[in-house]
Amino acid sequence: MGGGEAVTDFFVAIGQAVRVPSPIELGAWWQPLVYFTLTVLATFVLAQLFFGIGAGIFLFSRGVHDSLPIAQLEGIVGAWSFPDIPVNEFWTILFIVLIFAVNLPLCLWAAHLGTGRAMHMWHRLTGKPVKSEVGTKLMSNLLILAASVAVGLVASFIFSYA
Repeated sequence: MGGGEAVTDFFVAIGQAVRVPSPIELGAWWQPLVYFTLTVLATFVLAQLFFGIGAGIFLFSRGVHDSLPIAQLEGIVGAWSFPDIPVNEFWTILFIVLIFAVNLPLCLWAAHLGTGRAMHMWHRLTGKPVKSEVGTKLMSNLLILAASVAVGLVASFIFSYA
């Protein structure tokens, strides 16, 4: 059982570079603004590592980390009774939804742009003529990157039960 937790901890540690902490971890009102901005920038920069392979690694790690807010979301909503919804828990749920509805798509887009930039650089370094369509294959790159996050989510649940 320890091996699965060690792998999960490793990817959670890598994913900290491109994640937004849960609202419980944040203290000041301005921290979400900083994290929402810097995670997108970090994803763009780190996606260029290893000529685009960094995007898959860091988004997989983001998916492993994002299983924690999903579990937190499940625990909070599961304990609710309809007429008595605590306001502080409602704001926590709203924050987690913003992470998945706003920050994660922006990180996917930033990873796509970073990967496109890395491929452009690869073509220039290898002396190949730079094609205008390099880095513009929108759907294929985004689907690969979104699959990386999804595989990370699934893997974190598998690792937690391994």
